[in-house]
Amino acid sequence: MKATEDVDELRTALLDAIGPDATGHAVATITAFSGLVRVADATGIPIDDGLAAVSVPIREELALEDFGGAANSELANVDGVAFDTIDALFTNSPVDNSR
Repeated sequence: MKATEDVDELRTALLDAIGPDATGHAVATITAFSGLVRVADATGIPIDDGLAAVSVPIREELALEDFGGAANSELANVDGVAFDTIDALFTNSPVDNSR
């Protein structure tokens, strides 16, 4: 599916599911994230170990290491790992033991 296909239908479904206020918040969050990612990419901010570890399969599939910005991150010693919670991703630990 192209990014422009079914936009009206998906927008309507989202509005019906979560309402206009929440849809506005979702749009603002997505827009901010997209902008921040573009700034990070443009400035060459390196990827941290936690995100590097969890993103190994997708980075390989998309051949992201072929892009010039990949040189800003030292990923040779980062092994792929599956995280069991979002909190574990941010603590760079594969298992969240705080439960």
